[in-house]
Amino acid sequence: MILRAASGWQTVTADLALILFLITAQAVREPAAPSPQEETEVEAEADTAEPAPVASSALALHKPAKGESVEEWLLAAVTDERQVATISIGYAPGQREEALAEGERLLAEAEAAGVAARLIAMPNSSDDILVSVDYLRPAPDGTNLAP
Repeated sequence: MILRAASGWQTVTADLALILFLITAQAVREPAAPSPQEETEVEAEADTAEPAPVASSALALHKPAKGESVEEWLLAAVTDERQVATISIGYAPGQREEALAEGERLLAEAEAAGVAARLIAMPNSSDDILVSVDYLRPAPDGTNLAP
């Protein structure tokens, strides 16, 4: 009769590979603390450089023309009460009043469609309008589960 060991070299190798994976994953998850010299260099670069663009996790984007109605698009795009429409308006120098009036019009259309919306207006080199839909509110019962 031949006796076999409870585990062979394959099991030991798999265990070691798993341990190596877990150690590597932990090391990647925790960023190394920068030295004080690196912190001052990063702060100096941040003061002179333009801010980095913010990544969007938008569910839907629409770039309407000036004066275009977005009510139908909002009705089709917003399907959950946790979703919020963000109206971003960039305006050229001297065009602030017109941009704010356009933003108010778009906010009124969102309200008429029954969609929660917010307005962001900022100076820009040219006029630009963008409407995005994101999950920005928690569910009313405090959970984020789908209905």
